[in-house]
Amino acid sequence: MVCGPTASGKSELADAFADRLSEEHAAFVPTLVVDSMQVYREIPGITNQARRRPAELTGIVSVSEEWSVASHRVRAEEIIARTTKAPFVLDAGTGMYLNAILLDIPLAPQVDAATRRLAESLTAGATNPRRAAREKELALAGARRRRSIWDGELRYETALIYLRPDTLALDKAIRRRSERLAKAGLQEAARLAEMQAAGTHLAAPVADAIGVRELLEHLSGLLTIEEATTRIETRTKQLARRQRRWFDKLARTLDGRTPITVVEDYRDINTMHDRIRA
Repeated sequence: MVCGPTASGKSELADAFADRLSEEHAAFVPTLVVDSMQVYREIPGITNQARRRPAELTGIVSVSEEWSVASHRVRAEEIIARTTKAPFVLDAGTGMYLNAILLDIPLAPQVDAATRRLAESLTAGATNPRRAAREKELALAGARRRRSIWDGELRYETALIYLRPDTLALDKAIRRRSERLAKAGLQEAARLAEMQAAGTHLAAPVADAIGVRELLEHLSGLLTIEEATTRIETRTKQLARRQRRWFDKLARTLDGRTPITVVEDYRDINTMHDRIRA
């Protein structure tokens, strides 16, 4: 399993390891993308879905559809079940989705829109309104108190590769990606604007996604392309910091339970491969 913050190069590393494992097992080893945004088919450029090797769990639902941690785990389990005893590679950027696949933790039930709105109104003044609303909606739905998402046992035999470049290198990569996204994503954003104009409601995570929000605001005249690019870069850096904190904790949680390799440069594949096999 390969994890790391956005723009760190984890997709290249995951594909390289999948190729190596395919050679060793004389069979195609699948790569499963563990990312909450790459599931949406209409925004492959904005969500950076392009890669040199086919991958599962990308471009599988419309931007109008809701997707969840539970949806991702169920679909991943179906794919993993088809591999029988062959290995598989996880390319993980979304920490909660990764925990749900790796660890035997119970997931919270879905609640209806009316309950969600009521919970939000009851917790509007909370310090962390999103967390408070989620706890309240689960209580209103009668859900049992859940264990921590860090408490579960590993569900699969696992080797963890954590790609953790230093902040300066990561920020440079994010700047380059943001500039590419702002240019290449305009056509996809224009298509989303057309869909909205025709009455299609974008799923909330899509409407607020990095790149989608900024480019739609640019197309509506609220931002220049330079301002949109700057905001994309800022939000991507913030996301990368959150991802790094999550994967830091995951590495600490799994320490002593599975082989863990933390590296700064994805190009060091030979050394990493040998260390994991050892």
